[in-house]
Amino acid sequence: MSEESAIRVMIVDDIADTCDQLEKLLYFEKDIAVVGKAYNGREAVEMARERRPDIILMDINMPEMDGITATEAILNHDPTVQVIIMSVQGETDYLRSAMMAGAREFLVKPVSADDLYKSIRHVYKLGQSRPRVASRAGADAPAGDTAVSRGKLFAVYSPKGGVGTSVVAANLAVALRQMTQKKVALVDGNLSLGDINVVLNLRSERTIVDLADRVADLDSELINDVLATHAAQIKVLLAPPNPQTGELVTADHLRVILEALLKEFDYVIVDTHSSFQDRALAVLDIADRILALMTLEMTCIKNIKMFLEVTELLGYPGDKLMLILNKADNRMGIRVENVENNIQHKVALQIANAPYEMTLSINQGVPLVIARRDHRAAKDIFALARELAQLTNSDASEKRNPQAATTQKRQDGGGFLGLFSRKA
Repeated sequence: MSEESAIRVMIVDDIADTCDQLEKLLYFEKDIAVVGKAYNGREAVEMARERRPDIILMDINMPEMDGITATEAILNHDPTVQVIIMSVQGETDYLRSAMMAGAREFLVKPVSADDLYKSIRHVYKLGQSRPRVASRAGADAPAGDTAVSRGKLFAVYSPKGGVGTSVVAANLAVALRQMTQKKVALVDGNLSLGDINVVLNLRSERTIVDLADRVADLDSELINDVLATHAAQIKVLLAPPNPQTGELVTADHLRVILEALLKEFDYVIVDTHSSFQDRALAVLDIADRILALMTLEMTCIKNIKMFLEVTELLGYPGDKLMLILNKADNRMGIRVENVENNIQHKVALQIANAPYEMTLSINQGVPLVIARRDHRAAKDIFALARELAQLTNSDASEKRNPQAATTQKRQDGGGFLGLFSRKA
């Protein structure tokens, strides 16, 4: 493979031996070409402008200019470059700093050859797909066809585990089906330790791996054959039975599968893994709305604030994200208004705390919106489903009459803030 068609990689590290070792590891990879080596951040900024690499392997701690500052400078000049930060330190603060600077992945040194190859190729593919994803499916198609037939994808996500994404995703899928009578698919996006099968008491030998294995042959018949059917008449794509099998499903598999589902279903709900890794980002990129769940715990609030900063760096539009307060309870010692002021973001909707009822519904395998439809938490989830259905109708109306929709947005205050004209 010629250097022109290979993945162009630049290595930045103040230790010359480390640069040489990384170069040797990449030498025999035919689809990767090392186009330069820099030994401090300032030199890296200059070299990046000259060599125009696809990927930069960037060390954090360097003289003259550190890797975080260099990354920010490089991406300010050329946002298409994909940066992989490397450090001997694996603390959360380093990861946060790397993500805030715009890095796509974080590797802890010493880096194994397999991890290095995998990271470079995954980040490169993510960078190649981003313009296509950002343009939205059907944006370049002739008016009236693909854009109309595509469903809506809602990613239920939290940067902190234990917030209740699986339970909310499952209940939301059922509520959308009951409210709209449209075709709804629920996807367990936690490919390592998915819980949707437990929450819904579903058993199936077929999982997302069966679609990933035949990703080039996806059609309606195969999709419906693999998806399990719940009693509430939603279709469910279950996670693999163990973490080892889940590793076989890549971010590219996930993108193709989700786009195929969007051609078959009106709504696709994804219980999204709590991480910033490529598979989670693939879901968030494709999503029409990210339902970001938080609770009134300081650790969760801290992670949500970080996530909001990351979404800005990723270039997500404001109306792509809805902040949802789950397990809402005024006895937690923290006021919602204070949280909103701290994170500079409004809470779109609150789901009442129901620890006993939710736990019972999980143990029985019956969603709360079915078992206790009159419960406050169930009513809140139906309110969320109604909000999403209305947003979908609004999006469709805007496509049919964009000028009128623009005028209405101006009257309502526009964009994301228009969602909060009423108190949640």
